[in-house]
Amino acid sequence: MDYDDEQDTFLRGAFKSFVCVVLSLLLGFQVYSYLLTPHEIVNGDFSDIKHIINQLSHGLSEINRKHEQLQFEMDHIASALPAVAAAADRAKDALGPPQHQPKRALDLNNYDRQVVDYALETAGGRVIDTGDTIEHFIYESPISWALYALSAFMCRECLGATTVIRPGALPGECWAFKGPRGEVTIRLLGNVRVTGVSLEHISPQISPTKEISSAPRLFQVEGLEYRRDVYPHDFGTFEYNKDGKPIQYFDVKHPSNKGFDLVRIKVISNWGHSVYTCVYRVRVHGELVQKQPPKTFKEEDYLQIDKE
Repeated sequence: MDYDDEQDTFLRGAFKSFVCVVLSLLLGFQVYSYLLTPHEIVNGDFSDIKHIINQLSHGLSEINRKHEQLQFEMDHIASALPAVAAAADRAKDALGPPQHQPKRALDLNNYDRQVVDYALETAGGRVIDTGDTIEHFIYESPISWALYALSAFMCRECLGATTVIRPGALPGECWAFKGPRGEVTIRLLGNVRVTGVSLEHISPQISPTKEISSAPRLFQVEGLEYRRDVYPHDFGTFEYNKDGKPIQYFDVKHPSNKGFDLVRIKVISNWGHSVYTCVYRVRVHGELVQKQPPKTFKEEDYLQIDKE
């Protein structure tokens, strides 16, 4: 019995040893194959990566070459730009019409030092007529009323309309006339080719009532050959914006190559005041031109007219 037990124990140990050796060999082969196969794959991957890197390097080299060529061309163009700009300016000066329009972006506090006003009284402008406009006047006593009536009867130019061509635009320093309609004819300091006008009124911030409904709204500008000209040149009708800047510039809508020394400003409406309208300042802009002498007909001109 003891002998059989020892024999069985020996056979079991031998079998276990055999199994362990076989398993160890199989495991070794697995480990060896595992370690060998990834090494080949990695080598293959590295080869592909190296090929891609070589292609990228070649592409970058080509890009750098083209960038250097482009940079050279840009430097060449940049060096030629000043000459091209100078030539363009010369061509513009030679071909383009002269610019006589006043600039829009002006300093309102220094407006009269930047734009010429040909209606300014101190420069030679004069108010010569106010048509049928009735000046708004507060009669504090019979004497003041009598003086006003006498001055209005003797000299229509002595009315307060002269205020519109004088410097200064403080509250009350304006020409006030009854109702929404009025006109003033101004003799300019010379024969002027009119390109624009400026109309000025105080802003609501400095108005005692904080509103400016007495400001002109629609107004018309005309050029006259003489004082009673019944066929004036219409420069256009304009609208003063009471919510805009105090001084507002307007380009003439119907310019004329002819110069005028008489300009009439006709106020058509105001911004709602039912009693009077106030005009603080009117400016006329343009350029002085020589006055054309009246045309004289020769004898052959009359003969040609008769033949026609």
